[in-house]
Amino acid sequence: MSGVASLRVTVAGGSLGGLCAGVALRGAGCLVDIFERTPHQMTSRGAGIVVQDDLTSLLQQNNAPTLPTTSCTHRLYLEATGGQGKMIPMPQHFTSWEAIYRTLRAVFSDEHYHLGKTMTDFTNEENYVNVLFADGQTCSADLLICTDGIHSKTRRRLLPDIHPHYAGYVAFRGTLPEGAADSDLVNFFDERFIFCNARSGGHILCYLIPGDDASIERGKRRLNWVWYVHVKEGADLTALLTDSQGQQRESSLGPGEVPQSRVKDIHTQAEQELHPQFARLVQATPDPFVQSIIDVVVPQMVFGRVCLLGDAAFVVRPHTAAAAAKAADDAASLATALMGSATSLERALSIWEQRQLETGRSLTDYGVMLGSRWARAR
Repeated sequence: MSGVASLRVTVAGGSLGGLCAGVALRGAGCLVDIFERTPHQMTSRGAGIVVQDDLTSLLQQNNAPTLPTTSCTHRLYLEATGGQGKMIPMPQHFTSWEAIYRTLRAVFSDEHYHLGKTMTDFTNEENYVNVLFADGQTCSADLLICTDGIHSKTRRRLLPDIHPHYAGYVAFRGTLPEGAADSDLVNFFDERFIFCNARSGGHILCYLIPGDDASIERGKRRLNWVWYVHVKEGADLTALLTDSQGQQRESSLGPGEVPQSRVKDIHTQAEQELHPQFARLVQATPDPFVQSIIDVVVPQMVFGRVCLLGDAAFVVRPHTAAAAAKAADDAASLATALMGSATSLERALSIWEQRQLETGRSLTDYGVMLGSRWARAR
């Protein structure tokens, strides 16, 4: 598309999806500003991420620093009853939300990354889009990219009939600093991606990730675990998503927000359900957090000069290990479409939307399949 270098792009949302969009589109020559609603630099979300090619390609193509990663040489499959399990060679790399965020921020200038800016409204005009922020500031752009996450307000406005679908189970999650764990426990999980079926169904997994400040130095990493557990929709799920202050949350509780009575229940459940080494790991984690597993499928990602990207569009299950990679692919594919042979912005966005809708539906189906295989109750 001719004139891509002069396109003014506003990105609403400054987390991983917004940064992927900002980095990719700036690399294509667009003039990009990112607006993030939180007033301070974003801090670690405490989550581990399996590294995928889409993410590393975006970073490499935009001259980003090397992403801090850990690695494994094998996968190990255990049973709750104990034993040594089954080992297969499968090298993989892992990282963390914090490490990706730091790496993306390193190649996106502070001058064009605006904190404390909440988008409250936008208007599609014939040749531009007007954006309004909570502080009264306005801006106009050729393109508005909305990356406001799983519970996107923009998606709710543009697609009011699309709602998150609860999959019937949740993820208990936790990270444990390497220095806070017994050395034999660290040695058991180190350099392996370990899975274990739970006695009542579902499974748990663990791998090591970068620690504070994205450190990959031995002794400073974190053990990252995810345990899929069935929870009935209704009263049981409502109780689980009530935080330590008695407030009902929409779909998740972060570290430190789970009531201590619930933490004790999780520790007790681990003893009853998991391989002894996994039970030790869960019980050593003082502040587990909770994520309900949901699916979101959208029929549309482009609305005039407004686009949904990343989790603001499709929400796929964590079994796919694809959330960050999907945001990177959405962003890189948009940059490619804008730099391609399309004769207009409208045509370039149409080409991009068709491809990403197919990708999103495919990943959603893949996640549902994996969930039915790995997370079913017994």
